[in-house]
Amino acid sequence: MTESTSIILIGAGHVNLHIAAHAETLIERGARVLLIDPGLFWYSGMATGVLGGRYEAAEDQLNPQSLIEKSGGKFLQEKVTAVEPENRRVILSDGNQLAYDYLSINVGSRVKDEGFVGWPENTSVWPVKPIANLQKLRVLLENRFRAGEKPRLAVVGGGPTGVEAAANLKALGRRFGIDTPVALISKSERLLPAASGGAARSLHRKLTGNGLDLHYNTPIVGREDGSLLAEDGRRIESDYVVLATGLQAQSLVYACGLPTRSEDGLLVNAKLHSVGDSRIFAGGDCAAMEGYALPKLGVFGVRQAAFIHANLLASLKGSPLVDYKPQKNYLAILNLGDKTALATWGRFWWNGRSSMKLKDFIDQRFINRYRQMYRMEP
Repeated sequence: MTESTSIILIGAGHVNLHIAAHAETLIERGARVLLIDPGLFWYSGMATGVLGGRYEAAEDQLNPQSLIEKSGGKFLQEKVTAVEPENRRVILSDGNQLAYDYLSINVGSRVKDEGFVGWPENTSVWPVKPIANLQKLRVLLENRFRAGEKPRLAVVGGGPTGVEAAANLKALGRRFGIDTPVALISKSERLLPAASGGAARSLHRKLTGNGLDLHYNTPIVGREDGSLLAEDGRRIESDYVVLATGLQAQSLVYACGLPTRSEDGLLVNAKLHSVGDSRIFAGGDCAAMEGYALPKLGVFGVRQAAFIHANLLASLKGSPLVDYKPQKNYLAILNLGDKTALATWGRFWWNGRSSMKLKDFIDQRFINRYRQMYRMEP
């Protein structure tokens, strides 16, 4: 490769943060590295803790511009609206076009609406992504709590994010001495369908004991006049709704003209590049890997990061690319808002303060590692 080799990183997710932090290794091989992102990185592992008041917004943020510039690369605060693989160029929201030799796409995901009528035009409905939504909702609710009000809250979605959001909404109210009603609504017959039955039962006892109102087998189809509309015709009254109905890849990856898989994202092989274009890599929530149905969790993007970085470097050297194999089991820890957490590892689980301490250790280590690279204070 020559000095004109251009590597563009689209999106500052887990994968591209890692590549940005190690951009000097690519630059040493003659590449120019540019990271394009609209703004700050919000760490998903602490997002519901921000909602519940455990962390301030600044504690959950990283500055991707400082990170890549520290490594010798460039940063552009913009949004990519299209990728043209046949021309090897990306189109920006301001109309400008940039040529590339290699891409790493890491634009994350958005919330599925699953036919949910009444959003996004309804300002009382708050999708869990973008993560900044949770900070905005927290500020809104804090103002109401300070006024002594008790808004009715509901979370749609009984997966990990929905559970954390509901528990932390309850915790936020109690910080102000307000026992605000919180409903957690799942279309499944229990919470955390992917976890063990024991973990789900323990979680049910924990949440009901903390005063949450749990609804099972209740698909929600819409929002109308201060109520959520269930598929069976029931109404669940709520002033504000958090939508945690699962995640799907961002629309950008479907506009590339490359193979995708349903809502999972750009189809990539074991090398983590597109099955239709070996110059376009993708990881995290916006990618779907051949032969696997990976959940959209940050633990996979974190591990994929080193492989995509290694394969970009191998591409510059003309060396063989390495294969990524997803881990079979992974640690997941849910912040329950009351200084306890539910930790799961495969079919094993444990609940308590020690789980929350472990989660805090892991989250702070992740954030601080990058901050130390560019000396950003929270």
